[in-house]
Amino acid sequence: MVMHHYRFSPYGVCRTTVLLRAGMSPWELRGLVVEGALGRVRHGWYAEPAAEPLVLSAVQAGGVLSGLHRLKLIDEAIWLPPGAPRHLAALQTTHAHSWKSHRRPEVDAEQTRFGVVPPRTAVRHGLADQPLDQATAVVDSLLRCAGSVPAVGSRRGLSLTSTEIFAELARSPLGRRVLRYADAAAESGLESVTRVRLQQSGHRVETQVPIAHGQRIDIVVDGILAIEVDGGTHDGHHRTARDRAKEADIRAAGYRVVRFSYWQIMEQWPRVYAEILQLLR
Repeated sequence: MVMHHYRFSPYGVCRTTVLLRAGMSPWELRGLVVEGALGRVRHGWYAEPAAEPLVLSAVQAGGVLSGLHRLKLIDEAIWLPPGAPRHLAALQTTHAHSWKSHRRPEVDAEQTRFGVVPPRTAVRHGLADQPLDQATAVVDSLLRCAGSVPAVGSRRGLSLTSTEIFAELARSPLGRRVLRYADAAAESGLESVTRVRLQQSGHRVETQVPIAHGQRIDIVVDGILAIEVDGGTHDGHHRTARDRAKEADIRAAGYRVVRFSYWQIMEQWPRVYAEILQLLR
């Protein structure tokens, strides 16, 4: 994700009141519009050139950005399930095409002045339509981000603490189920999805199990089978050679080992699970 540096707001979109409080006069705002440094989005809203597209689109649609796409803006490492719907929050119900709309009486104008809802509200909206495995993967990634040091240029200042995450999850039945499965030690959303599916099937699952040379196994099932999961960036001969070396170390540690790709786990899970059961015999 390209990180832009905006003059007036974290995502390049803000309410007029933000600019007026910064000391700009209406005349100066008009001048910035003429210069192309700002553009009018709708009444009461301005945007800078190259503003975050989803934030801009949500404001144009009559609301502000919410849900998992809002959380993804905080940090690229936050898991975004495939096909996750776009959410917006508005004072009144809207019927914007391709958006899932929420009324936001609990969020005031000051909290949404930059075109996004507070992260905690985004968690509530975004997890509500996700299955348990995907919701847990999102929460695992949020907990990892909450427990790590922000990178240079990160927008983590708008993020959540782990305490806030736990408090929000405790509000709903789905959130309380996610709390039972959450594990911040998981190093990827794909690993989280695999772990939860196996746990739901009654298996004992360990994550990030240490072996020789400072390496860790992604997942160990029932103390027998080591599973390595490969994300979308997994490619190239160098990585394959490293994988083979790691697999040899896993076998030397006494485990059987299998490796699955993103596509296999996300699109062919029944076949993947059948292979796992075969290897556990």
